[in-house]
Amino acid sequence: MQTAGDYVCTVLSSRQVLPGVFSVEFESPEISSVALPGQFVQVEPSPGVFPVTRRPVTINRLTESGFELLFDVVGRGTQLMARFLPGDMVRVMGPLGKGWDVDQDKTWLLIGGGLGAAGFQFLVDSVRSSGVIIGASGADRVIPVQAQTVHIVTEDGSRGSRGLVTALISEELLARADSIAVCGPVAMMEAVWNTIPEAHRSKVQVSTESRMGCGWGVCDGCSIPVSGGGYRKCCVEGPVFPGDTIDWKRWKEAGL
Repeated sequence: MQTAGDYVCTVLSSRQVLPGVFSVEFESPEISSVALPGQFVQVEPSPGVFPVTRRPVTINRLTESGFELLFDVVGRGTQLMARFLPGDMVRVMGPLGKGWDVDQDKTWLLIGGGLGAAGFQFLVDSVRSSGVIIGASGADRVIPVQAQTVHIVTEDGSRGSRGLVTALISEELLARADSIAVCGPVAMMEAVWNTIPEAHRSKVQVSTESRMGCGWGVCDGCSIPVSGGGYRKCCVEGPVFPGDTIDWKRWKEAGL
């Protein structure tokens, strides 16, 4: 099994791809050579000044010499990350966590909501996919994913069809998939889970989004409730879990 490392990585490019959403490419053969789809890294926004805690970001895709991250600017940490410039040296720890349980012989259906689709490109590039469903509030929140078949739905109808991501989930798409990847806000993922018939739920893998402090299982800040009671840590036992191991009711009520 690959081990994570703490590296000083060179920023190769930084650009805004959607309003408030940035793409940053890092040069890091050490991380990219062992990273798996669904894993994340911990980025140090600025050494020595506030905030000192690192920010967890899922690896969106691999590049020739490193990897790309997509992230939403939501706080001070990501504001600083959005200011990265080519040539900047940034400390990055990774790859971290347990990613998708990838089987090259399986066909995947990917269902993402909002920034939950960040990271899907890595998975699409690694497996055979029967389709990608992306839901967002509007056209300016649709994360770009290059795949043979991409279905887009927006709440305001500004791109793709109008409605919620659950409206595009059909028996035909589910039946064609051996594995189903789901990622997005908790309420969206629960709605997707409730929409998928029992016969297909064993195929579902969920990439959980929870606040992380350390990223390696020490702080317990990213724990989510699981079936049968108890909690599991997203950073080391996840972030990807089988959908049927999650206690969806407790997770949604907790607002984690």
